[in-house]
Amino acid sequence: MSLLEDRYRYLLRMLPASYRAEREAEMVSAFLEGAGDLRDEDNPRPRWSEVVSIVGLSVRVRLGGVGAVPRFFAWGEAVRLVAVLALAFHATMSCAWLAETLKRVVIPLSGGYEVTLGAPGSAQRSWEMAYALSCLLWTVAFVFLVRGGLRAAKLSAMLALALSWGSVVQREAAAADVPLILQTLLFGVPVLALWAGFHRDAPRPSRPWWIAAVPVAAGVLLHTILDVLGSASMAPVVASRVWAWVWPWLGESGLACTALLAAGVACAGTHLRAPAGRSPSLPLALAILIVPVTLCRAYELTFDVIDPIGRTMAAVTAGQVVALLVSLLTLGVLAARRMPALTRAT
Repeated sequence: MSLLEDRYRYLLRMLPASYRAEREAEMVSAFLEGAGDLRDEDNPRPRWSEVVSIVGLSVRVRLGGVGAVPRFFAWGEAVRLVAVLALAFHATMSCAWLAETLKRVVIPLSGGYEVTLGAPGSAQRSWEMAYALSCLLWTVAFVFLVRGGLRAAKLSAMLALALSWGSVVQREAAAADVPLILQTLLFGVPVLALWAGFHRDAPRPSRPWWIAAVPVAAGVLLHTILDVLGSASMAPVVASRVWAWVWPWLGESGLACTALLAAGVACAGTHLRAPAGRSPSLPLALAILIVPVTLCRAYELTFDVIDPIGRTMAAVTAGQVVALLVSLLTLGVLAARRMPALTRAT
């Protein structure tokens, strides 16, 4: 065995054993034929284009599409569900944020709205409006995804991620609460799942138009609920006794925690009551989504508070972290028990 052949075989270990058992010899022969006459003294190595192609092939095989091994297809469906669910959440949040921004522009508030939006005609006002409109790219990506426009969905999601990342950098420079790496996880996980899960071998999604409109309606409803809660928090009694229990459930990671806990309970209930509908993909997808949200909620834990409201908020946040960890463990067990066995290579 030549040095180049040995390196090709070592590189092909990224592929599953069952796939290598069928096609490794053929692939190595093709690579060696394309490499030409190279001696071991030349210290030959696989070309970068070949490395990239093998990495892409490994992703497509392990996140299987139509006709794939059941275990790999289940993993692929889980990653595709991660993309759909996370994009739906970000689309809902972007619609709610746009509704709040438009309300502040149309109906100026007396509480110093110019602090957040800037004075009319200022650069800050233009930036905030442009960012609010750019948030709709998450909605655009979700609409294209459920309607089968995968290329447009991927490009829209990448652009939305870049703009969201730029906004996070700006807020972190102004002493933001959540570090950049955790915010990148919240926004980057759905984009990574979108690109990895919906490859050329994956089934193309095609859902009705009313599903594409769900985040818009949910965003408007969420904005209305948050507006009512914000108005109620102005009362001193409510602010001191109730708001401390409500506040940890709001915000990007708080609302994501609420949605994931509700989805986890529903998934576990369906798993117990409807054995025929058991699938490893949904609990696995929810477990993947829980990880970055748990990290964000754990980072926001503060134990050095002395006032009663701060202690209440810290206790609620700690309860959220514990509930997320329990849900993660439960969903992981459900997914593992229903995951199809992998056929051994011969």
